[in-house]
Amino acid sequence: MRYYRLVVQDPKTGNVIAPPGFSADLLGGATYTSFVNGKTLAAAWNVELDIPVIDAATSQGFSLARVWGISNQEIAQANDLSNKNIAIYGGMQAGLPLANPAQAGLLVSGNVFQCFGNNIGKDRTLDFVISPGPAMGSNPGGTGTVKAPRNFTLNWPAGTPLASALQTCLQTAFPGYTVPTPQISSSIVRQNLEVHVVPTLEQLAQYCRQTSLDIVKTSGYQGVSIVVNGTTINVFDGSSTSSSSSKSTAIAFQDLIGQPTWIESPNIQIKTVMRADLSVGSQFTLPQTLITNSSQANSSLVNQQATFQGGFSVINMRHVGNFRQPDAASWVTVIEGAPNKPVSATT
Repeated sequence: MRYYRLVVQDPKTGNVIAPPGFSADLLGGATYTSFVNGKTLAAAWNVELDIPVIDAATSQGFSLARVWGISNQEIAQANDLSNKNIAIYGGMQAGLPLANPAQAGLLVSGNVFQCFGNNIGKDRTLDFVISPGPAMGSNPGGTGTVKAPRNFTLNWPAGTPLASALQTCLQTAFPGYTVPTPQISSSIVRQNLEVHVVPTLEQLAQYCRQTSLDIVKTSGYQGVSIVVNGTTINVFDGSSTSSSSSKSTAIAFQDLIGQPTWIESPNIQIKTVMRADLSVGSQFTLPQTLITNSSQANSSLVNQQATFQGGFSVINMRHVGNFRQPDAASWVTVIEGAPNKPVSATT
């Protein structure tokens, strides 16, 4: 069965905010959910989700979540939910023959940039506009805006690889977050001291992406990517020295909604049942072709070979869902992938 779980939490107290007439304990520690005590709630709220997952260098806007069937009191208190932390989990739980609960998990974790209620006729909705990056105690959430900058300072000494300077910069800007060692080429080095100050993570990521592309001239090199995943910030560039050799996830035939398709050379797009076990930079493989031929039946026809074979890397994703819309395409993850052809990031 389809599954969602929205948890709205006060970053200062850690308390989970529950709707009027409910308690967080009654809902299994959630604010809104479709699954409690191992059972699907038949009368759960309807929710709509639109959650882009992409590296910070690309302008993507915010994630959106809409909850239907709320009370007038929730509409009146909507503004109080701004600047609270929110985590959204989704996917499938047991109940249908092909459902895979192991793929369910965290879709997005961040800060409520804006929350507003609406009442049209009998329809009452509560809309959450979500910025990546949850608040940590007294530290504000989000990744910085021009009006509310985080002031990232990249202090990059001469002869020092970008990885070291960037890790220090991110750890300083995001205290309490986990910043693993950046998995990027050691050849990204400046000959002179450089100090770069920007107000937002997007601008910092754009600078690192362009700088890495200017230094590494290898054909096929993708540049540095910075991805916020909950309270973890991963940095990678797809080079042979990075995480391109990490474990690959096999996409099963029954997970696909429709057919894989080429969207540009050489990237593909696939649509799967909503899942949380992939992130930007993850590796995946598609099912083997169903076409089987004997040596006697082989021919020179080009359509005798499947075109979507081999491994791919996730370039970006988008989780889109309408909990009560019955068609299969209404609870999905759309994935853009590039073929796995690791390059040696050398100048």
